[in-house]
Amino acid sequence: MRTALNAHQKIPKVREYAELTLTDGTVLSGYVFVDATARIQDLLNDSAPFMPFIDNTETVHLINKMAIVRIQPFD
Repeated sequence: MRTALNAHQKIPKVREYAELTLTDGTVLSGYVFVDATARIQDLLNDSAPFMPFIDNTETVHLINKMAIVRIQPFD
């Protein structure tokens, strides 16, 4: 049974290496952050319109999820 989180508790995140292809043809390789108990698909389907992404140069991008055409995770 899951317990409700209070305001001071956070769900741990893990970095998942992936390649994103955007609607304009841009391809980004780097890391997405997902809850430790979730999948990348869960991140894409949640209600937040943007997701953080860190590319291979450690630049942080806020990606509009509607602009993602393809995401290829690498285990």
